[in-house]
Parts: sequence; C-alpha cells; structure tokens
Amino acid sequence: MSGVDVERKSEERPDFIRYIAPANKKDKGTVVGIELFKVDHISNLTKNNKYQSLGTIHQKRTFSYYNRWRETILNSDKIPEKSITEMCEVLSNHFNNAAYATIHTFYASFKQAVDIHMASITEYKRAIKIEADKRNADNKLIVLIDIHSSFQNLFFHHNRNIHFENRPVMFILDEFIQLLEKADNRVDYYVLTFGDTLDTSTQTVTINAKDIRGSLKKQHIPIYHYCGADLYLPKDLAFVKDYSMEMKHEEHGEEITFQAFPSMSTMRPEYKLKFIYSALRMVYYYYAKKEPVVLDLDVERMLELLFQHIVSWRKCKDDNWSYEPVCLVAPTVDYIEKAFDAFDKRWKISEILNQDLVSLLDSYDK
Repeated sequence: MSGVDVERKSEERPDFIRYIAPANKKDKGTVVGIELFKVDHISNLTKNNKYQSLGTIHQKRTFSYYNRWRETILNSDKIPEKSITEMCEVLSNHFNNAAYATIHTFYASFKQAVDIHMASITEYKRAIKIEADKRNADNKLIVLIDIHSSFQNLFFHHNRNIHFENRPVMFILDEFIQLLEKADNRVDYYVLTFGDTLDTSTQTVTINAKDIRGSLKKQHIPIYHYCGADLYLPKDLAFVKDYSMEMKHEEHGEEITFQAFPSMSTMRPEYKLKFIYSALRMVYYYYAKKEPVVLDLDVERMLELLFQHIVSWRKCKDDNWSYEPVCLVAPTVDYIEKAFDAFDKRWKISEILNQDLVSLLDSYDK
C-alpha cells in the first residue's frame, strides 16, 4: 500500500494507520486504518471456551527448529542425528494436531476472531478519524484477515466442471462470507490472505465490504458451499480418536528416508457413512440451485458412485438428523468395487495420498 505510516504516541488500535496524500491539491488525502487478525483451521477449544491456533504454534516450532539447526547442518559433513530426531518430533506434533481439524474448527476460529474484532470497530474508527481530521482527509477502515488452512484433496464443482486440488490454498466459503455480511457495516474493505500452515503458498483477494458478493463476482472468484464428510460432525467430534503419529527415519549414505507410523481409533464405517450421505444430499441441493460446491475425497467418491442412481432422499429412522439416498436400482457389491477402483484410477488417488507426506516434508525446505 502506498502512503506513509502515521506515528502514534501509544500502541493504539487499529494495528496500522497510514496516510495517503492526494494526487493533486484539489483532492483530499485518505487516512487508512488496518486491523489484522489470524484465522486457523488447526485450532482447539481451550478450557476458557476460546479457540487456540495450533497452526501458529507449529509455525513457531518450525521456524525455531530452522533457526537452531540451519548453520550447524550447513557446516557439517553429516546431518546431526539430534537434528533429525527433533524434526521428527516437530512433524509428529503437527500431524497429531492436524488430525482433529475439521470445517467446524475452521469456522469457529473464523467466527470468534470476527466477533472479537467487530466489537472494537468504534475504537478503530475513532482513532482513524482523529488522524483524518488532523489532515482534513477522508478515512477508511481495512480489515486484513490472515487465513490458514490445512485441507487436502478437495474437489471443486463450478459450472458443472470439476477440478481437483491436492493442497488447496484459496477458496471462498459461503459460510464465511455470511459472517462478513453480518459484521459491522463500518468496515470499508476486507483483505483476505490465504495460506497453508507454514505460508509456503499464499494468495490474496481484496473485497469491497459494502458489496462482498458483487466484488468477488467482478473478480471471477466463485463462492463455494462446503460439502465435506465433516459437514455435520458435532463441534467436539472428529473421524479419528486417540490419534498419534510417530515419525522415524533411516539413513542410507547421504539419503535420509522418513517413515510415518500413525496410530488411531476410527469411527465405525457405517456411522461415518451417515455423515457422507448427509453431506452428499447437500451437494444435490446446491447442484439444483446451480451453486458452486467443494467436496472432500469421501463425498466425491460417493457422488461419482451413486450420481446416476439416486432418485430421492429419506430421513433415517434411527436418529433425528441424517439422510440416506433412495436409489432406483441398488448398486451391487461388484458394481461398487469396480466403481471405487475406477474412481481411484481416474483421479490417481494412490499417488496423491503417497505425495501428502512428501509435500509436507518438502515444505520445510522452502
């Protein structure tokens, strides 16, 4: 952003204030206040009922590891054993936290951050106006949201086209847009910066807060409805339990091989299927409205398996929330096995899943 920083006597809110001088004497300058906050997909609910960013903790551990070992490793003929062991510990901690990240931890982290900062809008505007009045300038408030996610293997459906992203960085979710639309209307612009946990890849979009959907439409950025299998998970539940990931390594000359050994309890397949079906039902709902959707691997696989067979949906009798599909002809076991195999080959799922750990390890070299 152009302009110069406005010096203040104390660390007041918002985080930054800049003055942009007018292009000519006839125009007014503009004082811009910028408030920054972070949203993290990998979060957990603390004892005081607030969401804590675990991704930030992992980021700090990673940078600490890098700063501690970089010079030693560069100046050594052989990589110290202790540095490799410590790297495995950093990775294990990250895997253990990421296993419990769901769309609900992501949404809750976003909502909590928005609510907290919107409560201070009056304070932000007051500080900006004081500086603007000193300069006979206009004033604007920008809210910059630093969004970190760790989604993997998502399928984006838009205008009847599907594209797959192994490690997606930027995607706009309707649930989050609704939160911004309900937020304080005194915000002038939102700047959304999307990145993975370690910021190895980032993308930024600027949105006119007075017309959020129109602003995104002008930039040809679709707004997606999330329809992953975790869509209907309760906020305190994940598909895994008692998860732990042990990392080991082997040295073969100059080459080091890392191995991951996960241990966990998983949700019963027949119970998880309820969540997959219920999310799939929402895919059909948004398809009928011709609105973009994003699916995870489980729901996409089920969609491609059953798309031609489903004629309607019915409420499950054993609970008060889930749905199951009604098929004109029930698929046979042989059909299901062949369809799943064809799906995996079409999207090269085995290769993708094998790349997930490699991609994470590569991120430490960037």
